[in-house]
Amino acid sequence: METLARSIKFKVALAFAVCLVLIIATGVFGLVGISRLNANMNASYSGSVVPILALADVRAAQLDIRLQIRRAQSLRDPAQTKASLERIRAGQSRISKSWNDYYGNRASNDDAHDIVDRVNSLLPQFKEGVDDLVPALEAGNFELVSSIVEKNSEITRALDKALDDGLSANAGRAKEFRNDSNATFDVIRAIAFTLICVGIIGATGAMLYLSREITEPLRESVNFASKIASGQFNNRLEVRRRDEFGKLLKSLKTMDEQLTQTGQGIRSIAESVCLGVGEIAAGNADLSARNEEQAASLEETASSMTELTETVKQNADNARQANALANRAVGMADAGDIAVQGMVGTIERLSGSSTRVSEITGVIEGIAFQTNILALNAAVEAARAGEQGRGFAVVASEVRGLAQRSAAAAKEIKELIGTSVAMINDGAKQAAEAGSTMNEVKQAIKQVSCIVGEISVASDEQSRGIEQINQAVTQMDLMMQQNAALVEEAAAAARSLEEQATNLIVSMAVFKFKEEGSSASSVTVPTLAVGALGGPSAVVPSAYLFKPSSCRSAAL
Repeated sequence: METLARSIKFKVALAFAVCLVLIIATGVFGLVGISRLNANMNASYSGSVVPILALADVRAAQLDIRLQIRRAQSLRDPAQTKASLERIRAGQSRISKSWNDYYGNRASNDDAHDIVDRVNSLLPQFKEGVDDLVPALEAGNFELVSSIVEKNSEITRALDKALDDGLSANAGRAKEFRNDSNATFDVIRAIAFTLICVGIIGATGAMLYLSREITEPLRESVNFASKIASGQFNNRLEVRRRDEFGKLLKSLKTMDEQLTQTGQGIRSIAESVCLGVGEIAAGNADLSARNEEQAASLEETASSMTELTETVKQNADNARQANALANRAVGMADAGDIAVQGMVGTIERLSGSSTRVSEITGVIEGIAFQTNILALNAAVEAARAGEQGRGFAVVASEVRGLAQRSAAAAKEIKELIGTSVAMINDGAKQAAEAGSTMNEVKQAIKQVSCIVGEISVASDEQSRGIEQINQAVTQMDLMMQQNAALVEEAAAAARSLEEQATNLIVSMAVFKFKEEGSSASSVTVPTLAVGALGGPSAVVPSAYLFKPSSCRSAAL
């Protein structure tokens, strides 16, 4: 019950209840007063106005009868007499009807009873006298009429006096009703004015009371909430009320405390985020070291490529010399075949060997074609790999070139062997003439053998150089993949961390905590500079780093 009495709902209901009681009281007194006035009006009408109207009508009818008698006596005209008689009879009926219908024997007091009794006793006498006058007027005996009038003069005066007394009595009663109504009105007006004044005072007091009980805690709540909305936390608030506004203020205070704890926790997290930038810097430094190693590998690869180029040039020169000597050997072989007829069998075996060589050359051509297809597929896959497959694309292009050159050489060799077969067939006929030139052919063949040996040695060196290139390219590819993955992760983490840290610091800058004041520390992050892909002295682009200003925020 105590809690209910302290609630705003109870206070508002109590204030409205007081105003409602005052309104009901005013209405009840007004209804009572109106009812009494209405009763007075009804009583005045039925007790005064109606009797006055009846008496006035009786008096008017009486006067009209007397007037018609006087007129008939004065004019003594039969026509006028007849009209007067009709008026007299109508007056008698009017008197009877008015008296019996509106008054009769009703009376409200002794004076009224006396007047009624007097009128009731005089009216029959007056009617009897009038009835006596009617035959005399019809007969035109005006002397008798005068006699009867003189005889009934006392009754007429008595009836006039009774009717006048009745009118005076009812007029006095009507005055009493008026005075009573005026007194009732004065009482009702005084009570209504008192109730209105009490209602105004009560409503004003209720308004002031509710204003004090509602407006002041609301204003206090709004001020406290405004401080929180402006970012000022940990505000002091003493709550002494136990009603709904007290609960509201306690809730606001609890919210301020929770927001203070949350804001301080967020600030600590923001500082930790800024410290995480150092770890990103270490990762970037590691990336720089790997880039340096990759640059060294690239230098070794370039050196190997230079040696390989020299070897390939030397092989090309030797191949040209071998080609010239081979041509001389073919000419000498042709002359020896013409000279030596006895070498026909050998030449036939050579023809078979040439056929075999032609088949091998066809196999080499097929291998060259397949190598070309594989090189083309490798180039396509390197193109799909993008930047990471650029090295593979270069190697695939070189292999394809070599395959095409091998195919062309195999084709040329095939054509030469075909020509050689034809020449051997011709040489079979000229073998006898080759005897003198066979020694020279042998010497040329020896020289060709030496050159071919040198070509073999150069080919071995070329093979080793290509192997080194392959190893270097493989290592470089692995390094490139690792570096690319690391750069991608570092860039994504740096962008996300920069954005979040900046937004968080800027957002938290609007919050203030009274116990900290202006001593809240700001978090700074040093500039991160590491070796880039191009060399150890390059700086990582700022898009992948935290800007120092991102973490140099104002005190929370």
